[in-house]
Amino acid sequence: MFKKKKDKSEEADLQTQESVKDAEDLESFEVLDAMEGTAGKKKKLPSWAIIPVIGVLVIIGVAGYLASGHKSEKSSQIDTVKAKKEDIKQVYNTNGTVGSEKEKVFYSPVNAPIDQCNIKAGQAVKAGDMMVTFDTTNLERDNQQSEMNTLSAKYSSQDAIEQSGRAAQTQAQTQAQTEAGIKSLKDQIQQKQAEIDSLTQAAQSAGSAAAANAQKAAELKGEMQKNLDAQDTKKAKLENLQRELDGMDSNNPGYSGKLDEANTLTNEIADLSTKYRALEQQYNSIGATDDGGMSEALMQAQSELETLKSSLSEMENSQGVSTDTSLTGAQLSGLKITENLAELAQMTTEELLAKGREGLKAEFDGIISDVKALEGNEAAQGMELFTLVDNKNVNVILEVPANDFDNLAIGSKAVIKIGRSSYKGTVESVDKIALPNEKGNPAIGAKIHIDNPDDEIVIGVTGKVTITVAEKKNTVCLPNEVVNTSTEGDFVYIIRDGIVKKQFVELGIASNSKVEIVKGIKEGTEVVSDTSGSIKEGMQASGGGAQTDATDKE
Repeated sequence: MFKKKKDKSEEADLQTQESVKDAEDLESFEVLDAMEGTAGKKKKLPSWAIIPVIGVLVIIGVAGYLASGHKSEKSSQIDTVKAKKEDIKQVYNTNGTVGSEKEKVFYSPVNAPIDQCNIKAGQAVKAGDMMVTFDTTNLERDNQQSEMNTLSAKYSSQDAIEQSGRAAQTQAQTQAQTEAGIKSLKDQIQQKQAEIDSLTQAAQSAGSAAAANAQKAAELKGEMQKNLDAQDTKKAKLENLQRELDGMDSNNPGYSGKLDEANTLTNEIADLSTKYRALEQQYNSIGATDDGGMSEALMQAQSELETLKSSLSEMENSQGVSTDTSLTGAQLSGLKITENLAELAQMTTEELLAKGREGLKAEFDGIISDVKALEGNEAAQGMELFTLVDNKNVNVILEVPANDFDNLAIGSKAVIKIGRSSYKGTVESVDKIALPNEKGNPAIGAKIHIDNPDDEIVIGVTGKVTITVAEKKNTVCLPNEVVNTSTEGDFVYIIRDGIVKKQFVELGIASNSKVEIVKGIKEGTEVVSDTSGSIKEGMQASGGGAQTDATDKE
């Protein structure tokens, strides 16, 4: 961004320390023994001579230190510069390759020999210029077969669609019938359930009457049994009397009495028999008043209900597994592609002749960047013939080192110098990944759209690019050279109360000549501008009207 000075007072201190160290190391020095006159023979300096030598060297070091920044405590007049508000612009310089934003490859529309090729790479052309013409002599071959293939493809597609439609219609009818059957079964089930509910209620009512009749029948059964028992008893007595009467003479005085008793028993038995028949008739009548067949009707209705439910379940299951007979989107697309291919192959002789006679013309103004067509060569339909690039919609393609990616921002303005001309540009895209360039170093790709191109632009050449990274209006600035740096941060020297002081500052954007001061000093603060390296914090000095309390306290 800009170069900052080191703290020169630190360098002077280091010089003094090195002088003292050199003096301490004198004991290890060796000198020639001149008294003996022996060449190459070395001897250590005597210990009595070391201390004076050290003293001399220390004096020399201190003198050098004073000469570097402490010559005198006398106040010195030094140069200063005022911090002032200015406009500043930070730029980034790089190179890029000029390219076209619009490119079209032209292909042969016909199978025919190339008659004329009126272009070459690098040639400028205008929209409507004839580029390539064709020999249309042999375009009629295979036309009839192509027409038949087209008809066959269309008929096949139409048949598939109609078959699918009929199947869908049949299935729709079946589905409608199934839905109608399901509705009918549901109605029947509802009706049968109502019938079952009615029979159940009637059976419950009949059950209460049947219980009462059962009790009555039991009572009658008991009375009938008692009647039979009484008849048996009387019949036994009657039989005994009959045997006695059979063994007696009718003139026997007791005969008449026994005969009367026998007649009485006979009458009693007849009465009991009459009562028994009445009881039996009552009993039989009670037995006939059961549920009147309601139980059987209820069971029959329940059986019919289960049958209806089973039929409904089968019909619903058959409805759920219906097969989709319609053509899928992929099948329809396949049929359409088949038709399109057949239509392309079936292109009539007249259409092919028209395209062949028309040839290929430039669709827009531009430059021919590549030519593959040659006169007399056979051009196959779809073969690449030439490429046309637009020299009015152009850009500059950049490869910026990955460490400089923060200088690229979409929308930033740029100036591009191509040859002798300069153009305005705008950063329109920045890649989101750094990839190795030809040298294997990571680089970020970017494109700058040239906003004001002209006919002088040459595609494929190198353009010098200056991108505006940041710009500030009316902000506090200082020249780059008056800002110093140390391990503690960036600082400037100011004069306060006749003494040079360090003032740490926070820097903003920088141009080639000046830097923005975000924090540390205010507008109008006088800053030491002496770059000789003799300035040291704490020295007495005066500047041209230096302000002693202009420090930014924020």
